[in-house]
Amino acid sequence: MKPFPHQIEGARFLSKRDFAFLADAPRVGKTGAAIMATDISLARSVLVVTTASGRPVWRKGFADWTAFDRNVQIVTPKEKLADATDVAITGWPNVANPKLLFQLLARRWSVVILDESHYGKSFDAKRTCAVFGEMDTSGLLDPTRAIAGAGDRLWCLSGTPMPNSPLDLFPVLRFGAPDRIDPYLTEEDFLNQFCKWRPKKIGNGPYARTVRVIMEGKNLDDLRQRIDGLMLRRTQQDVGITAPIYDTLPLIVPAKARKEAEKTADLEKILAAIDADNTTSLDMHLGPLRRLTGGIKARAIVDLVKEELGNDLDKIVLAFWHRDVADILIEGLEKFGVTGIDGSTPTNAREANVEAFSTPDGPRVFLAQIQAAGEAIDLSAAAEMIFVEMSSVPKDGSQMALRITNHNQKQRPRVRVATIAGSIDEPIQNALLRKMKTINEVMK
Repeated sequence: MKPFPHQIEGARFLSKRDFAFLADAPRVGKTGAAIMATDISLARSVLVVTTASGRPVWRKGFADWTAFDRNVQIVTPKEKLADATDVAITGWPNVANPKLLFQLLARRWSVVILDESHYGKSFDAKRTCAVFGEMDTSGLLDPTRAIAGAGDRLWCLSGTPMPNSPLDLFPVLRFGAPDRIDPYLTEEDFLNQFCKWRPKKIGNGPYARTVRVIMEGKNLDDLRQRIDGLMLRRTQQDVGITAPIYDTLPLIVPAKARKEAEKTADLEKILAAIDADNTTSLDMHLGPLRRLTGGIKARAIVDLVKEELGNDLDKIVLAFWHRDVADILIEGLEKFGVTGIDGSTPTNAREANVEAFSTPDGPRVFLAQIQAAGEAIDLSAAAEMIFVEMSSVPKDGSQMALRITNHNQKQRPRVRVATIAGSIDEPIQNALLRKMKTINEVMK
């Protein structure tokens, strides 16, 4: 494949550094840049840690981008790492598996690439400890059983390097550039230096516990100076990709169904949770309402999409959360050809389904479960996306929305968020959409 100039720049940036962070926005072309960087640096062996959807993307990426004849293997806990494998690709959900971890640590890798490296944002997670090592209470980090420590070089890739707060950068900086964040080498010291936070009590009696709620970052100029030269970021606008148009899509539904869904919802608490980025509280209040409204909206979306596909619309991506919502969409839109990805889709099927959707005569509808299909895949065969349901985490929505953007996208992408007109769902979706748009605006 012919690289864009900014991809060549990204490849050179990585190849010159033993530790680096390529933080280009989604769809800018980090995968191709990283693979070219392995060629430039003459890496003999490469380990890629990525998402479930990203595994087939990287396998295809090495076929498309490397100039060398490399043996590429997707490795899972059930498979043995072959002796002849030059490039091993595994998933973030698997890295903490003892059997797989033992195999990966038994080799010395020229380069370890952490794709979607924000998956390793907390030492409370086993996958983070498997990648960066165990940290004790005094802040000492043991890298001897860390995947990142098994490589001569460590390159991190993420379009959302700090999805929640500056604290998300702590594990990767603590491992890769401890000198840059000295003297804030413990999580507590880093938190106090770069985050405004407050303790919050959850629960009562013996089940009560205190959690920290991070309100915003602080001393950000200091943090930027500390990571200067380690991170390269270009936005879609920087490289000539057209940003999506965002809008709401009000749906008219029967009043009886609307009122039934609203019975147990507390709008004031829901909107307060959205404003405070309190996803735990939001999920608690939204759970039953989201499931009910999802089904109501799915039935209305079927009628709308039938009409649009019957006119000039070629293809469309429908983003959803609940499996029963997908079932309604599949049944209603079957005649147009439906494919997609959800959490149960096998690795090989994910690649095949995206490829089928990308062909001109392939399925016209792609059903994308937000958590399963929100990263690493290219759905720019469509320029239209509708969120039938939204995630309560705005970052998930902003990532999902950019799946339909691409250098080769000939139309202005449009992203619509379905709402039930005149219902409690309308201000909820408007608030989530505002946050989603803000994330993409800030990360320009």
